[in-house]
Amino acid sequence: MTSSHRYLLVAAAGLALTACAYSSPSTGTGTPIPSASAAALPATNPFFAASTLQYQAPPFDRIHDTDYQPAFEAGMKQQIAEIDAIVNQSGPPTFDNTIVPMERSGVLLTRVAKVFFAVTGANTDSTLQRIQEQEAPRLAAHSDAIYLNEKLF
Repeated sequence: MTSSHRYLLVAAAGLALTACAYSSPSTGTGTPIPSASAAALPATNPFFAASTLQYQAPPFDRIHDTDYQPAFEAGMKQQIAEIDAIVNQSGPPTFDNTIVPMERSGVLLTRVAKVFFAVTGANTDSTLQRIQEQEAPRLAAHSDAIYLNEKLF
């Protein structure tokens, strides 16, 4: 397989994975979910905002190996802030103000994870493997912090 074929495979996988990303999460009451952590991610990071390409295809020409970890970290912080907003809302929990925003949380984390895992699944290297080794336990702890949150469930 030539490098151009690999690039096309990665681009197609990334496109397919990001085509259904949410663009404006809310608590289900029209109130936007806080995204304070996105500010911690530099606007120059290609994962900072949804891609403007057709179908929100990832801008592979702008993505570098050094972009993944800051985006993962900011995405996890952002999703925890979104979950905290759900948990700490003043009204009684309902499907629309709890389950819907919970499912829509983590847009930044989803955006970076879909691209990262598509790339590492198609064409990895030692740098990407190191990132994967460092982020895997953090991602597992992040999931635990959400799905084992007693206040949420």
